[in-house]
Amino acid sequence: MGAGRDISCGLAGFGFYLPEKEVSVHELAQKAGIPEIVADFAGARTVREASERELPSEMAVKAAREALSDAGIFPEQIDLIIYCGAGLPDYVIPQTSGNIQHAIGAMHAFAFDFVQGCSGMLSALQTAKGYISLDEGIDTVLLVSGDKWSQFTRYHAADSVFFGDGGGAVVVSKKSQDFKPLCFNIITNGAYYDLWRIEAGGIRHPVTKDSIEQGLHFYDCLDKERAHGEFKDIYIPTLIRGVKGALERCGFDPEDVAYFDMVNANLRVLEVVTEALGIPVTRTSAEYLKRYGHFGAHDIFFNLNQARLAGRLEKGDIVVLQSTGVGFTWSCAVLQY
Repeated sequence: MGAGRDISCGLAGFGFYLPEKEVSVHELAQKAGIPEIVADFAGARTVREASERELPSEMAVKAAREALSDAGIFPEQIDLIIYCGAGLPDYVIPQTSGNIQHAIGAMHAFAFDFVQGCSGMLSALQTAKGYISLDEGIDTVLLVSGDKWSQFTRYHAADSVFFGDGGGAVVVSKKSQDFKPLCFNIITNGAYYDLWRIEAGGIRHPVTKDSIEQGLHFYDCLDKERAHGEFKDIYIPTLIRGVKGALERCGFDPEDVAYFDMVNANLRVLEVVTEALGIPVTRTSAEYLKRYGHFGAHDIFFNLNQARLAGRLEKGDIVVLQSTGVGFTWSCAVLQY
């Protein structure tokens, strides 16, 4: 790479797959024994539910093909595939990315899985930018995800979050100048890595007859006292710190943000965060949260694409994407349209 050469990239194409079936969040809350006020704070009216035999990889492949079409490229032009599914994949082993590579015909791409829960695709954007910046032959990266939360959560619920099913993909290209990733701020606090987990199925607690009978193969909050106490106390302040840190790295202030896009997990949290930052809710993804709910690591990119299609963005606008993931991770990115 030549000295001083600026190698940038942008988002060249978007693709998503949402199952047709919609289920009411309030009905799900009632079935799960969750107070109605929790559903109100969550904000979403419905979430999507995949068919019984539909696999996460199948939803990811559908999204990937749409993203390639939107970007106007062929599968063989992809150099790297990063699979960012937030929940359970088709198999524990092997990795899903190889399946995606073969299914879409990306014969020249190498592929790997990136595991960081619902912040995975946003964090993987930084990884994609890094690979492209190396200028070693990787010019086009496919970020892709598929999740079927309905199969391993109780009534789509994991404590205070309601999960939907779906797939998403974005093409990151050296040739694109749209939605250029400028700065990132990714925070991990491993003290809370196991608050939300699937208890059985790994090496610590293998699958047994007892584990199945006890329902230990569902994603759930395993320590509600800590989750609703010390974790709740640091969750929103860390979100705010993450956004401010990302903006500072770019030399921006919150008032420079034209559009704030946050994971579709909780409307009340989005309102508190934007109020603290001084960003009007009208300049956020709140309406997409209400309409579609949370369906994995890709919903922030879904929101971004919805804003683009609706004409809410102008060239040069500064966009902030913020997501969180079990583990526990807070990811924030500043993009310029």
